[in-house]
Amino acid sequence: MSILDRYIAREFWKGLLAAMATFLVLYLGGDTVRQGVREDIPAAYAFQFTLYQMPEVLVLLLAPACLMGTLICLSGLARRNELTAMYASGISLGRISFVVMSLVFMLCCASFVITDRVVPPLAKERAHFYRTVIQKKPDLQTDIKQNKIWYRSRNLIYNLRTFDPRSNQITGISIYTFNDRFDLIQQIEAAKADYENGKWILGNGQLTLFDDETGYPMTSHFKTQAITLNESPEDFQEIEKEVETLRLKYLWRYIQRNQAAGIDTHNFETVFWSKISMALVPLIMSLLGIPFATAHHRHSSLARDISLCFFIVLIYWLLFSAGLSLGKSGRVPPFIAAWAPNLLFFAFGIFMVMRNRRA
Repeated sequence: MSILDRYIAREFWKGLLAAMATFLVLYLGGDTVRQGVREDIPAAYAFQFTLYQMPEVLVLLLAPACLMGTLICLSGLARRNELTAMYASGISLGRISFVVMSLVFMLCCASFVITDRVVPPLAKERAHFYRTVIQKKPDLQTDIKQNKIWYRSRNLIYNLRTFDPRSNQITGISIYTFNDRFDLIQQIEAAKADYENGKWILGNGQLTLFDDETGYPMTSHFKTQAITLNESPEDFQEIEKEVETLRLKYLWRYIQRNQAAGIDTHNFETVFWSKISMALVPLIMSLLGIPFATAHHRHSSLARDISLCFFIVLIYWLLFSAGLSLGKSGRVPPFIAAWAPNLLFFAFGIFMVMRNRRA
């Protein structure tokens, strides 16, 4: 890396880190207050809960920070007439931008790794902290392992193959009941379970009782069986939140299993593709920052750069959120819903760069 490349990189890092620090302080302060007021918990608990989201927040803030870093770097070079000197030396804007875009691409790769490897386990810890400390429900646990859903509530453990929140139907359910010594006393297995009139209607299953006196299990079969459980479909909604935080390969396996069971997976497919598309947003934001930072450098200022950054990010986020809503509802294919904003802004960025070059 030449001296000039290091200088450009240093200017970019200065803008990026300043923007990231500012965004992070604003988010942490605002979210801590919001959690404390909403959940009515001490500030220490609210701050700890917010810290669990730190890697996820860093990934979300990376795109506007990269845009801000690009704007500050290139507009600063332009205001100091350093861009003009570089042009006079035969160094093109493309060569200058290549340094910035290379750094942003490396950040995109790091962002993808964090999203897939760091965020999922922390999301599980955050959910556990929320249930045990904030909700005061330490007996509630949700986990997904080996393509199976496990849900614990007090002395019951549920094993579900799939759960469809739209029809309130469970396929492949096993319910294990334990006594206070955590000895298994009853096991229910059923092919499916439907929630009707406050009860779960089990179909095609068997009931096994474990008797300590005889030492032998007693099993009976049934075609339909109505049982009353403390858990309603709303309680199993936690499963969806757990699924959305899975690593990509496990999320894709979950999608395939639900598709095989005939369950609508538009929601999870949209989440899957959005996780991948989000990793490239910083690169697109930086591309958009190049023409805006160099087109009118004589009239450029830090206030203008900040305003422009917020405007671009706001428009993108509105389109991205609308796309996700359409994708999750099934009105638009999940892949298109997750990638359309990226493709649109990328095309607009290329157009602006080419237009600026001709000007």
